[in-house]
Amino acid sequence: MIGRVLAKIIVSLLTIYCISVIVAYFYNISITFPFFLSEGTHVPEHRLKAIRLSLFATFTFFAFHYLFYGSKKFYPVQVMAVMIFSLTIFGTLSFSIEEAEAVEFLQLLVWVPVSLILYKVTKTDFKNIFKK
Repeated sequence: MIGRVLAKIIVSLLTIYCISVIVAYFYNISITFPFFLSEGTHVPEHRLKAIRLSLFATFTFFAFHYLFYGSKKFYPVQVMAVMIFSLTIFGTLSFSIEEAEAVEFLQLLVWVPVSLILYKVTKTDFKNIFKK
C-alpha cells in the first residue's frame, strides 16, 4: 500500500517536472535536472547522450521482450521504470566517458531508488486460488 502511494507521488512529481521542461522550452528556457534554469536551449552534451542511449536501451529491451516472449501488456509505470533504470546505467557510463563533473553523478542517486520503487510497484500480486 505504501509502495503504491510512494509510486504515485514519484510519478506525479516527474510529471510536473516534465510538463515544466516542455513549457519552459517554448519560453526559451532550459531546465535540467534538478531544476537548473538557463537561458536558451542549452543542455549539457553528456546528458543528451545519456538520454539518447537510455531511450535506445529501452526500445531494445521491449523489442527483445517482444521477439523472445511475444506480445504482452505493459503498464505505463513499467515503461517508466525501464526507462529510468536505463537512464541510471547509461547516465553513469556516459558521464564517466565524457568526464562530467563529480556533481553530475549525484542526480543518479535519485534515479536508482526511483527506478527500484517503480519496478517493485509493477509486480502484481497474484492470489493463489488453488492453495489451501
